[in-house]
Amino acid sequence: MSQELESFRLRFEYEFDRLLETIHGLDDEAVNWKPPAPGTNSLLVLVTHALGSAEDHVVGKAAKKEIVRDRDAEFAAKGSAARLESRAAEVRARIADALAGLDGRLDEEREPPMRTWPAQGTVRDRLVHSIAHTAEHVGHAQLTRDLWRARGAKAS
Repeated sequence: MSQELESFRLRFEYEFDRLLETIHGLDDEAVNWKPPAPGTNSLLVLVTHALGSAEDHVVGKAAKKEIVRDRDAEFAAKGSAARLESRAAEVRARIADALAGLDGRLDEEREPPMRTWPAQGTVRDRLVHSIAHTAEHVGHAQLTRDLWRARGAKAS
């Protein structure tokens, strides 16, 4: 694997570690709680969606491998966070395998990573977008976790 692809792999690992850290030690009530504001999501939804999106962009769109994804179901996720660690391990392995197959292909054209992308995209564009998207949801998850912890705490 090229140094650039290894750098992408390490960055995905880092973001997935940060994502899982947001739910570490939290019970089911905490991971299913949504902040009381329009358009917010639970930690379970954020982690589920970030993993599904990363797998879609890297494995499905960049590497052109088969994936099964139901984006709408990601945003309706409820239940236990117990399955998220195994899901993250599965996505990590699939991304590492996909990246290994992309040596010498970073400049190949792919459909743009977003509908509003100004031009045809490349494999590299997909990877950069996916890392940025995952990191964005890490930030959402960190804030959601902090809001959960702050419920009922008095302002000083």
